[in-house]
Amino acid sequence: MHLRTDIGATNSSTTGTTHNVPEDLETDVLIVGAGFGGVYLCHKLRDELGFKCKIFEAGKELGGIWHWNCYPGARVDTQVPIYEYSLEKVWKDWYWEEKYPGHAELRRYFDHVEKQLDIKKDTYFDTRVVAASFDTESAKWIVKTEDGRTAKAKYLINAIGFAAKRHFPDWK
Repeated sequence: MHLRTDIGATNSSTTGTTHNVPEDLETDVLIVGAGFGGVYLCHKLRDELGFKCKIFEAGKELGGIWHWNCYPGARVDTQVPIYEYSLEKVWKDWYWEEKYPGHAELRRYFDHVEKQLDIKKDTYFDTRVVAASFDTESAKWIVKTEDGRTAKAKYLINAIGFAAKRHFPDWK
């Protein structure tokens, strides 16, 4: 399976920690994407079910599309509390400023989520997956990154979301 490599822009308004993927990375679960889905899966599989999990994220911070969508007026189209995690340790001390939060508030929300769930310790930022294949002999996924590194995982989850493909309107 070959994956897209067209998400090449960076969001200079955020500053994340960039980790280099080790040459010999092997894990139970490899999640591609650190948006709402990827972050939740990492927490659920790692903290509640005991799997060894790692995330590969193309951006420099948690948030998925909310790392990339930083244009003026960017906001959600679903009101909170629907657009948040239902985990008590996340929502119990978080208070939204708006019913339909904008980009800046969502960035603060993901900072809060990080403080509660400690996801970054298992996330490799600035890491783009370019290929993945299943090796039947080892019963593992072999995942290649844009910088030429290889990782192995028993399970591979693509949590790249429906809005992962960038679109540039044909405007002058």
